[in-house]
Amino acid sequence: MNSHQNTRVNCTRSLAMRFFAPAAVLLLAATPRIATSQVVVACDFDIADDIGRFVYGNTIHLDGRRGTSSNTGSFYLINGNSPETDVDHDGYATACDYNNLYIASRTNLLNTSNAALAIPGENIVVTNFPRSLLSGQRAEIQVAVEVPQGTAAGTYIGQIEVRDNVVFAAFSPTRETLNVDVIQVAVTVAEDMDFKILNADSAKILDSLVIRGRTGQRVSGVLRIANTGNANLADVRVTATDLRSESAVGIVIPASNITISPGSIAGLLFGDTTRITVSVQIPRGILGGRYRGSLVVQGQGTAPQRIPLIVIVTSSRGILFANNPVRGTVNGVADIAFNGDPGTPFQVGIFDMSGLMVYVQSGSVFAGVGGTSTVPTAGADFASVVTWPLINGRGENVASGMYLVVVESIVNGQRQLAQDKLMVIR
Repeated sequence: MNSHQNTRVNCTRSLAMRFFAPAAVLLLAATPRIATSQVVVACDFDIADDIGRFVYGNTIHLDGRRGTSSNTGSFYLINGNSPETDVDHDGYATACDYNNLYIASRTNLLNTSNAALAIPGENIVVTNFPRSLLSGQRAEIQVAVEVPQGTAAGTYIGQIEVRDNVVFAAFSPTRETLNVDVIQVAVTVAEDMDFKILNADSAKILDSLVIRGRTGQRVSGVLRIANTGNANLADVRVTATDLRSESAVGIVIPASNITISPGSIAGLLFGDTTRITVSVQIPRGILGGRYRGSLVVQGQGTAPQRIPLIVIVTSSRGILFANNPVRGTVNGVADIAFNGDPGTPFQVGIFDMSGLMVYVQSGSVFAGVGGTSTVPTAGADFASVVTWPLINGRGENVASGMYLVVVESIVNGQRQLAQDKLMVIR
C-alpha cells in the first residue's frame, strides 16, 4: 500500500518532468533502494509514485477546459515479487496473483479554493484497467477527466482507489495496509472568458434593443449582461455608435446623445448578471423614423459583441432639410426628407413666394430597409428623401430667395400634407 494517501501537489518540480518517458526507463529510474522495513507478505500490489504520464508524487496532474475532456495521464499498478519491485517499501509477495482487481471508488474532485465546487467522481475516466495482475507484472492505466460545461476555472482534486474482490485488505507485520492503494487525480480547468447579452427580464438572448419615443424626449431601454464563462470577468465596457436613419436619408442621432449606465463594470462574478440602462436624448425637430446603430460590449479577454440599437421616433414635423439655408454653389442641391409609408406614392412641390410652382417630383417611398427587400410595417416610422438640384421645370438655376416646399405623402395609411420654408442663397 502506498503510504502517501494525503494529497501532495508538488508545484516546484521541473517542467521537464511533464514529458513522458518510456515505461521501462521510468521504472528503472524510480526503483527504490531496499529498505530494512521491507518484509515478505502474503500479497500486495502498489500504485507507484512518480511513475507514469503526468504523475508527480502520488498525484496525476491533468489540464482541461470546460465542456471537454482533459488530456490523458497514466499510472502504474505493480504486483511486486522482490525487494527491488516493492516500490513503496511496505512488503512484497514472492508468488501472489490478482485475478479480481477493480476500481473501488472514484471520489468527487473538489475545487481547492472552494470545496462547494466539484466535478463528479464518475467523470474520472479510467481505461486499460487490468482485471488480472500476475506476480511480478505491472500495468499502465490511463486516466482522463470529463470536465462539465459549467465548471468554474481552478484546480480540482479527487482520488481513485483500487482493490481486489478476493484478496482483501490486510496489515503487514509493520502495520502497513496491504492489497489496497489510491492515487490522487488533480485537473486544472483553464479560464474561459465569455458573456451573453440577455433580455432585461428573462434568460433569452437579446437580438436587438428597441426604444420608442417622441422628438425632444429622453427615452430608455434595459438589457442584462451575463457572465457565461467559468471565471470572474473584469473590465466590462458598453459603448454605442451613432444612430442613423434606416431610410438612408443622412439623418443622425449622434452617439453623444446616448447615455449608458453603468458604462463600465470593474468585475462581473462567475455566473452573475448585471443590468444596463441605455438612455437616448431624441433631438427636437428631427424627422420621425427608425434610427439604427449598435451597442458594443466587451470584457477583458473576450471578443467584442454587437447588437443593434434601434430608436423609433415619432415626430409631428413633416419635413426636414439637410441644410437650410442651402447655398447654390456648383453642384449645390437641397435634400428634402419626409415621412411616408413604404411603397406608397408621394409628391414634392416647390413654390416661390408668389405661389408659382417652380419644381415638382413624384415617386414611391422606398419599400426596403437598409438596402434589403424587407418590407417594414406601415406607419410614421419610415422616411424618404428627395434631392432638388435648385433648378426650375425648364432646367434653369433658380434665384436666391425663400421657397415653400409642400410634400404630399401617405403616413399611417392616411394622406398627409406637410409644408416648410427653404432659403436658397446664390
